[in-house]
Formats: sequence, C-alpha cells, structure tokens
Amino acid sequence: MSDWMQETLYANGTLINKLGIRDAQDLAKKEFEITAQRELFLLNQGIKIKDISAFAKINAFLFSPLYD
Repeated sequence: MSDWMQETLYANGTLINKLGIRDAQDLAKKEFEITAQRELFLLNQGIKIKDISAFAKINAFLFSPLYD
C-alpha cells in the first residue's frame, strides 16, 4: 500500500475521520446519517449546478463533518 494511502487509514483499514470512529461499519452508518441529512438540506435549497466546480463544493459540504 502506498504511503499516502496509509496516511488516510487507521491500522485496521478504516478511513481516518474527525469523529475518531475506528470501526468501518460504524463509520459507514454515521457517514450515511450525516450525509443524508445534508443532502436533504441541499435539495430543499433548490441549488443550481452551473459548472463542474459546484460538484466539489457539494462534496465538501456533504463530507466535511467527517473528513479533512
């Protein structure tokens, strides 16, 4: 495994996250809960995608509570 990949994972292979969750299944559940809530918020805002950079902003909005 490359060095940069090892820097993003705990020893057990779970992604390093802001919540300190080390169990992959627990992290997946929490990721779903958080991103689903944030997705609903975005949908209710009626945002318009004008260019490709909007997707990076959406991704950052969805996952910033979990990952750096």
